[in-house]
Amino acid sequence: MRKIELIELVSDYLNGGDGPDDLKGRFHDQVIKKHIEAAFNGIVFKTYMEGKQYADYSVLDSWARNYSLTIQALVTGKGHVRLPYPPMQLPNNMGILQVASSKDLSLVFAYRETNSNAVFAALEVGTVSTKPFFYLEQNATGSGIETHVLQLEKVPDGCTEVKVKMIVPLEVVDDFDQVMIPAGKEDMIIAQVMDLLRTKPPEDNVNDNKASR
Repeated sequence: MRKIELIELVSDYLNGGDGPDDLKGRFHDQVIKKHIEAAFNGIVFKTYMEGKQYADYSVLDSWARNYSLTIQALVTGKGHVRLPYPPMQLPNNMGILQVASSKDLSLVFAYRETNSNAVFAALEVGTVSTKPFFYLEQNATGSGIETHVLQLEKVPDGCTEVKVKMIVPLEVVDDFDQVMIPAGKEDMIIAQVMDLLRTKPPEDNVNDNKASR
């Protein structure tokens, strides 16, 4: 399903005969769009919490997409890839589910927190281990700045491209791009949007610039 189709689905429900009377025709499509994005991200976070509870993060797979990315500036086993979108901000960097060699998907890069690099460098395992790893680098936004970069280390010989499996926040996806939504979750998104819109304060129609008489 494309993002625009999801927006139209919710808009048609709100403005159609089955829509709640207290919400029907009250909200602009752009307002509905923002609430859909918030509902989408909230449901993904709930899915993450369910996976954490049962120690089964495979429930996140159906929300993710794969991106084949070329490793840049690869020198002596170190390089980086620029992500096409920022990953969803989930605990333990679970917005990125897997980074693996495109040629051999069994060759998986381990995730390492940025602040743990100094610790591993001081340990013997940091020099003995040959396990490739990555960490996420988020930079300030601006013209020509790569905002979301995966730094790769101990890249195996012959590996020039990686496949990144990650969940993308709905707000950064173009309206005509495909959105990964598991079967049956559309109804959950609609219900979540209803709840969000019902808690939205009514529009303020009072003219605050009117002089008191």
